[in-house]
Amino acid sequence: MTIQIKDWKTLKGLMLKPYHHKMIALAEWVTVRFSKVMFTSAFRLGDQGVHGTDPCRGLDMRSWIYEDPQSVVDDINAHWLYDPKRPEKLCAVLHDVGSGNHIHLQVHDNTQYLREGTL
Repeated sequence: MTIQIKDWKTLKGLMLKPYHHKMIALAEWVTVRFSKVMFTSAFRLGDQGVHGTDPCRGLDMRSWIYEDPQSVVDDINAHWLYDPKRPEKLCAVLHDVGSGNHIHLQVHDNTQYLREGTL
């Protein structure tokens, strides 16, 4: 298993704030499931989204290290449900918000692990 952290800023974001227990569980599952992961963004001071919550509920991962990053996202979402009350929300999204394609991970208090993809 290989876990990498993009730079000191991401490392600081991982160490600065506690993480939501469901984000920790999802990150652990992802690292075991895919055996190589590079975290590229973590807690961001002043972020209005999940990257700025306390405890932190967001992480980003490098997508281009995977042959088919969309299949990684699909696999995560087949096993993790962000919020049963809002099934349109996902725990993993492949997107570009201006700094390049990446896999965005997020959790909610209601996030559930679905075991062997029971959706």
